[in-house]
Amino acid sequence: MLKRLLLASTFVLAIPVSVFAQTSAAGSMSDPTTSSNPSTTIGPNAPNAMTPGGSMTSAPATSTMSATFSKLSATDKQFIHAAAIAGLAEVNDGQLAEQMGDNSIKQIGTRMVTDHSKANDQLATLSMRLGDPAPIQTDSKHMQMSDTLKTKSGSAFDTAYLETELTGHEKTIALFKKEISSGSNDQLKNFAQTTLPILEMHLSMIKSALQA
Repeated sequence: MLKRLLLASTFVLAIPVSVFAQTSAAGSMSDPTTSSNPSTTIGPNAPNAMTPGGSMTSAPATSTMSATFSKLSATDKQFIHAAAIAGLAEVNDGQLAEQMGDNSIKQIGTRMVTDHSKANDQLATLSMRLGDPAPIQTDSKHMQMSDTLKTKSGSAFDTAYLETELTGHEKTIALFKKEISSGSNDQLKNFAQTTLPILEMHLSMIKSALQA
């Protein structure tokens, strides 16, 4: 009899303990609409929320490069294109002068290659950042002029090269001055302003060589 009473009391005590364990477990469960990660939000206000149809929605992406390109004026775009083509031609012709000219012409050619290569690199980087990449090779007109130079030699080459440089630099200087006065992009205008004195120095060098 005593043994039965002990078993019955043990069963009665076990019931509250089991109920208490189930209640504690239920209380520790998190709300399914929240997340322990503070950076994660579940619901219609999430940055990328699930639509009723099961697709993800997100904020529309914007293209900074395209927006910048659209802000460039016609003068800016023309400047990038024409300045790059002229600069590339200067490097090509300068390399010809290094190979085919006399000593003084070789020195001028080396100077042109050095200065215009640097300016070309600066313009290429800047134009890429502005969303309107500069040409990477000169045009057919300048290529034909270079081909004509290749057919000459001696003093005939020297004279033809200097005359080509004279005309080219006069046009390029006018182009850079137009960008400074009429361009709309401050970065391009600054590039033109810092490069212009170098072009004017080149022109003075060319004129002195022609008069020698």
